[in-house]
Amino acid sequence: MYKILLADDHQIVRDGLKLIIGSHGDYTIVGEASNGDELLSKALELQPDLVLSDLKMPGRTIIDHCPAIKENNPNVKVMVLTAYDDSEDIYNAVDAEVDGYIMKDTPPEQILNTIQMVLMGISCFQPKVTAKRATDNKETKNKLNLTQREKEIFHSIVDNLSNQEIAKKLYISEATVKTHVSSILRKTGQPNRSQAVLYAIKHNLVNVQL
Repeated sequence: MYKILLADDHQIVRDGLKLIIGSHGDYTIVGEASNGDELLSKALELQPDLVLSDLKMPGRTIIDHCPAIKENNPNVKVMVLTAYDDSEDIYNAVDAEVDGYIMKDTPPEQILNTIQMVLMGISCFQPKVTAKRATDNKETKNKLNLTQREKEIFHSIVDNLSNQEIAKKLYISEATVKTHVSSILRKTGQPNRSQAVLYAIKHNLVNVQL
């Protein structure tokens, strides 16, 4: 049973989330918070497996508190549920090591699917990342020197496709996919696929969509 802490300054939003999350037998709501200070206090006290929080509430934001929450509980996952899809907010969330970022108009089934993926250790960022930082990241892109095939596979990794699914999509062998994935991780300097996804978002290497 996974323990979830909800944080939103609107009671109606928390009530809706409780109905959605309560429909899944593996999740239980252990607490609620209506502002940033309450969020931090309850996260430290309740030690949840997942913090699902609004982006902008009274007091300090989840992005401000995320480092302290994770330092206190290294295994916790943090998801942002927001009405804001501004690229700068997404970049700040990535910098704070937020694990998921989805919109409030996301269908209930998709919210549950995203929660499941985040709890499995898969980073999920729903809004598309614009080219706002394209100029700043041009040098990073050139240094990576990804091949066209590696770029295609990198996009598929960001879309949460497995090696088997990528192989089927691109009509290549799974062994070939593994070789390319290893090359991508080496060139980006990342230890695993999840960190490579965060790297892609932070450096605006691909458009990210759940």
